[in-house]
Amino acid sequence: MADEFKTPAQIADEARYKGQDAARAASGLADDAKAIGSSTVQALRPAMDDAKATAREAVDTAKGVAAYAKDVAGDALNSARAYARSAADTASEKLGTLKAKAVDAQDVAARYIADEPVKSVLMGVAVGALLATLLLNMGRNRNY
Repeated sequence: MADEFKTPAQIADEARYKGQDAARAASGLADDAKAIGSSTVQALRPAMDDAKATAREAVDTAKGVAAYAKDVAGDALNSARAYARSAADTASEKLGTLKAKAVDAQDVAARYIADEPVKSVLMGVAVGALLATLLLNMGRNRNY
């Protein structure tokens, strides 16, 4: 029975050894956790670098697309301006041609009136009578 009982010094020594074992085990676990954390960081580093590179490529692509869109919009604006300028020039030319034809017609009419005054008056009377008849007939058709 004497073997079953331990002295306080033995219990203290046993506790000290167990504490030292626990401290060594905790230190080993801490070293393992540190190593796992370090290897995890090392393993994630390439993925993070890839993600950064992909983000940079996406930004560069977006900048390229924006620049292209700006160029296309500029080209469209320049084309629209050129088309508008061309349309305005064409309209101006046609207006000039019409003015010239109107002046020519006025000159021809003035010469005809000077050369044939009686025929001119009779034609004027005939056109006036025709217009009056047409206007009177239009007025009558609206009343019904």
